[in-house]
Amino acid sequence: MARPFILSLSMLFLASACFAFSFSTFNFNKCQLDSLNALEPDQRVESEGGVIETYNSQHPELQCAGVTVSKHTLYRNGLHLPSYSPYPKLIHVIQGQGAFGLAVPGCPETFEEPAEGSSRKGRQQHVQDSHQKIRQFTQGDVILIPPGIPYWTFNTGDEPLIAVSLLYTSSIHNNLDQSPRVFYLGGNPDIENPETTKEQPQQQKRGGGRKQQQEEEEEEAGSVLSGFSKHFLAQSFNIDEDLAEKLRSPEDDRKQIVKVEGGLSIISPMGQEQQQQEEEKEDEDEDEPRSRCGRSHQGKHSHEEGEEKEEEEEEPHSPCPRRPSHGKHKVEEEEEKEEEGPEHKSRERRWKKKIQPAKPEEGGEEKEEEEEEEEYETKHSRRKEHGNGIEESICTVKLHESISRPSRADFYNPKAGRISTLNSATFPALTPFGLSAQYVVLYKNGIYAPHWNQNANSVIYVIRGQGKVRVVNNTGDAVFDRVLKRGQLLVVPQNFVVAEQASEEGFEYVVFKTNEMATTTHMKQVFRAIPAEVLANTYNLRQSQVRELKYLGNQGPLVNPDSQ
Repeated sequence: MARPFILSLSMLFLASACFAFSFSTFNFNKCQLDSLNALEPDQRVESEGGVIETYNSQHPELQCAGVTVSKHTLYRNGLHLPSYSPYPKLIHVIQGQGAFGLAVPGCPETFEEPAEGSSRKGRQQHVQDSHQKIRQFTQGDVILIPPGIPYWTFNTGDEPLIAVSLLYTSSIHNNLDQSPRVFYLGGNPDIENPETTKEQPQQQKRGGGRKQQQEEEEEEAGSVLSGFSKHFLAQSFNIDEDLAEKLRSPEDDRKQIVKVEGGLSIISPMGQEQQQQEEEKEDEDEDEPRSRCGRSHQGKHSHEEGEEKEEEEEEPHSPCPRRPSHGKHKVEEEEEKEEEGPEHKSRERRWKKKIQPAKPEEGGEEKEEEEEEEEYETKHSRRKEHGNGIEESICTVKLHESISRPSRADFYNPKAGRISTLNSATFPALTPFGLSAQYVVLYKNGIYAPHWNQNANSVIYVIRGQGKVRVVNNTGDAVFDRVLKRGQLLVVPQNFVVAEQASEEGFEYVVFKTNEMATTTHMKQVFRAIPAEVLANTYNLRQSQVRELKYLGNQGPLVNPDSQ
C-alpha cells in the first residue's frame, strides 16, 4: 500500500510542477511592464451586514502576479456567508476582531453542546448542536483559507471588521482559468468580479440571440444550491420541499454579508471566557471580599485574601471553585474539564452520582449510565491506541497567525521602523499553498532601502499613512515613482528593485508574496558579500569609498536620514 501511495504522490507533484510551469509561462509575457499603477477598488457590493470591494482582475499588474485582491468590511454582528474558492486565500485583518470556521471534509465535529437528560432515550429526543472547530482572530492576524474549503466569518466586536484578502488565482491548486470565482452556499450574492462575466455572453453570442444575451447579463448571481430544484434538493437531503426551497434562497435579498440580530449563538470556549469576565466585573462592583479560590487560570481574579460567608453557609465543605451551584465557579469547572480531558469527565460523572444518589425508581437508568460509561471508556482507550491522528493534525492545524506584534519583528530600527515576515518556516500551514506575507511599519521619514524578491511576485497594500515608492526594472527605468496612499495596492514583479520612504505621518503596509518561502535580497547585504576589488572595478571606486560603501552606515535595510 505504501508504494502506490508514494507513486501517486510523486505523479501529483510532477503534474503540479508542469502545471505551475505552464502558468508561469502564461504569465511571463504579461509581466513585461513598462509602467506600474497604483490600483484602487473597482467594484463595490453593499449588503445589510457589510461591504465587499474588489479590484479588477483584468489589470495587467494583477494578471502578471496571477492574483486578485478584495477588501471586506463587516459591520457589528455581520456574518459573511459560507463560501469557497478554487484557489488559496490569504487574509490580513486590518481592524477589529472576529471568529471563523471551516467545513473540512473528513474532520469530526469536535465542538458540541453537553448532552441533557440521564437516559439514552432522553438524549435521543433532544438533538444537541455540534460543529467543527471555531477559530478566533484579531487585528494584525493573517488567516489562511485552503482552496475548495467552505468557510464563514463573523464580527464579534463592536467596531467594523476590516480585512484585505489576496486570492492566488494562478495557484497550482486552481485547475480552472485565472478568473476569480467565489461559490456561495446560501443567499443571493451579487457578482463580486463583474469583469469576468462580461466575456461569457460574447462567447455565447453565436448560440443565442441578442435578447438571450441581455437576459443573461441581467440575471443576478445566486448560491450553488439555487441551481437545483426544490424537489431534487428535498430528495437529495431527505427533507420536505418547504425546507428545500429555503436552501435555494429565492427571495433572500441580504446578499453576501448578513446582519445577525442579537449576535451569533455558537459553541465556543470564548463565549465562556466572556461570560466569566462579565461576572468578574459584577463581582468587582461588590464590596464583599473574594477568596483565592475564585481566581481563574489566567490570573484575572483579584489576589486579595478573604472568605465569602454566604457561600460557606450554602456549601461549607466545598470552599474552592468546584461547586456547581454558583455560576462563576461552574464556568471554571467546565474549563477545567476541557483541560483535563474525557478521563476527568468520567470521574466527574461518578462524583455526581455520589452526591446525587438515584431515587428508587431511577435505579435502572443509573445502571444504564454505568454501562454507557464503561462502553465510552473502552472506546476511548481503543482510540488512544489505534487513533488515526487526523483530529490532531489536519483538522486542528493552525490557520491564523499574528504578524503585526512588535515582538515578531525580524528587522528593527528605533528611528526607522520594523519588518515582520510570515512564511512556511514560521507558519507551516503556508507550505502547500505557495504564499507568504510581510508586515512593514516605517516611522516618520523612515526608509526601507532598495531590495527585491528573488522568487516571488509581491503585492503591497497600504494600511495606514502614505509613502513614496519607487520600482525599477532590469533596464534601470523607474516603472513606478509616486506616493502610495491608504487603501491603494501596488504589484511589484519578481526581481524588480523597490524602495519605500514614509511621509511625515508614517507608512504601514502589508506585502503578500507568491511563494511560501519568499526570499528578499537587500542591496546593502549584496555590497557586503562582494569582495572590495570587485566593487572597486564595478563602480570605479577608491578603496576608501569601497570601505564606506560596505561597512559604514546601517547593516540592515531600515534607515532614517534624519538621524544620520
